[in-house]
Amino acid sequence: MSADVDNTMRNLLVTRESRAPTVVALLVTVVMMGVTMVDFVGDLQATDAFTSTTPDWAITFDTQTHVMQAVETLQDDETKNVEFDLTELEVPTGFKIGRIDVAILSEEQDGDDDWNQCDSIAGDINRNDFTAQWDDPSNNLSGQDSSCLPIELKLRVYPGFTGDSIAVSAKNEFQAMQDWTGTGWGEGQISIDLDLDVNTLLGLNTPTDTDEEITVEVTVVMFSASIQQV
Repeated sequence: MSADVDNTMRNLLVTRESRAPTVVALLVTVVMMGVTMVDFVGDLQATDAFTSTTPDWAITFDTQTHVMQAVETLQDDETKNVEFDLTELEVPTGFKIGRIDVAILSEEQDGDDDWNQCDSIAGDINRNDFTAQWDDPSNNLSGQDSSCLPIELKLRVYPGFTGDSIAVSAKNEFQAMQDWTGTGWGEGQISIDLDLDVNTLLGLNTPTDTDEEITVEVTVVMFSASIQQV
């Protein structure tokens, strides 16, 4: 029975009426496969042409800095907040704010007085609505010191900015500079908390002083990007 069915199907395919549609179907299949192959080869050629003709560009950064300073006197166990308003900063034309560096310095520097016990000072850059890269792994937003050395904090403002030259591949200068044309970064106020813990002189029950003069320096690092084809 199975052989009879196979013979019947074979006879149907080779009859005059079925031969033409079968040939047409085969031709359509061959044409579609040919078109698909041509498209595939064309895509490979386009990709190869892009990678082989895309030029390399060197992007360098010219930097300028602006320093803002505040001096605060803290009592023992006191916490004080200091704010720096960057909306008042005049950024030069063509420049953007790339990074904020903070230095917190006590009046006792470098431990040069062997008779004084350095006070313990802590500083924190508070996360607020200041537009910056708050989650960047290179940030250093908190610090503490009791050795009369400066506390250095850092906040990246513009995405990806380090100040180092970079190389990119792009079809043209406009595309190569796209990452460095953003706006809106570095707007708002920098908020810094200061904490003081006055340490007693070794062997005494009471501190020799009850306060500390602390200087906070905020350095705003601004940049202008320039490009040259390699």
